[in-house]
Amino acid sequence: MNQPTLQVTGLQTHFFTGNGAVKSVDGVTFSLLEGETLGIVGESGSGKSVTSLSIIGLIESPGRIVGGEVRFLGRDLLQLKESEMRKIRGKEISMIFQEPLTALNPVFRIGHQIQEVLMNHNQLHKADAERQTLELLKKVKISRPESAYDSYPHELSGGMRQRAMIAMAIACKPKILIADEPTTALDVSIQAQILKIMKEIIRDEGSSILLITHDLGVIAEMADRVAVMYAGQIVEQCDVYTLFKAPKHPYTQGLLKSTPKLHNNEETLDSIEGSVPHPLNMPVGCRFHPRCSYATDKCNQNEPQLRELESGHQVRCLLYENGFQ
Repeated sequence: MNQPTLQVTGLQTHFFTGNGAVKSVDGVTFSLLEGETLGIVGESGSGKSVTSLSIIGLIESPGRIVGGEVRFLGRDLLQLKESEMRKIRGKEISMIFQEPLTALNPVFRIGHQIQEVLMNHNQLHKADAERQTLELLKKVKISRPESAYDSYPHELSGGMRQRAMIAMAIACKPKILIADEPTTALDVSIQAQILKIMKEIIRDEGSSILLITHDLGVIAEMADRVAVMYAGQIVEQCDVYTLFKAPKHPYTQGLLKSTPKLHNNEETLDSIEGSVPHPLNMPVGCRFHPRCSYATDKCNQNEPQLRELESGHQVRCLLYENGFQ
C-alpha cells in the first residue's frame, strides 16, 4: 500500500485564555492518500477549521499546537521553521478559504494576486505569470477572464471570488488542496458549479483534497472517505458509502436524521438535542453523552477511545467497546 500523502497523528491544538486552555483539537488522527478526497464533517465548534489551519501552520496566538505530528510525504511539518513552511504553503499544500472576500487582499487586483503566487513559488517572469493566470481563470470557468484579471475582489460576485480563490489555490499544482467550507456562502446553483470545478481539479491534477464542511450533501457528492468530528475529536471515520448506509456513532446517526430528504414529506426534521459543549466545560466521560439517547451511567464516567470495528471503519463509542454492534 502507498504511503499517505498526509498523515496526521494525535494532533492537539489549544488556545490559552485567561479562563484556561481551550482544547479545540484534541488528539485527531487521520490520513489522506494520493488523489483521495477526505471529508471532515461536524457542527460549528467541532474543531474542523482549526484542524485545517494547524496543518498549514496558520494558528495564531493565543493558539498553539501542543502535541502530535503532521507528516507531509513523510516530513513532519510541525518541526519546520516558518521560512520552510512558506515554501510548502501555497505550493505543495494550498487552501481555499470559506470567505474569499476576507482571504483575498482588497487593495490588489485579482490578476496581481494570482501572479504573485506563480512568481514567488515557480520563479516565473511577469509575462509568463500573466499568461498562466489568465489560463487559470479560464480553467475555473470564469467567462471573462481578462475582466476578472483586472478586477478588485469587491467588484466580483461571491461565486466569481470563490473561483478566483480556487485559481490561486491550484496555481502551483499542489499535492494537497484544503477546502474549508468552499460553498457555504453560495446559492445552490453556484455551489454545484464550484463542486464540478473541484472534481475536474481532482481528475486533471491528481490532487488530494481535504474537504471541511458541515454539509452532508457536499460530502455525498465529493468525498471518498469521511471523518466525523465532535468537540475536538474524531468520533467516526469510514468510507462515504458506509457512512450513509450504516453509520455507527449516535452523533453521526443524528446528523443524518437531521438532513432533509427529497422523498420525505414530513413537515419537521429530527434534530440533535442540545449543542456542542463549550471547550472550557467539556463533559466527563464521553463528550457526546449529554445529547445521546443511548447514554448510560458508564458513558458519563469513561471516555471512549477511537476503535476499529472492521477494516477502515473506526468509531469512538462505548457501545462498541465490549463487542456490542
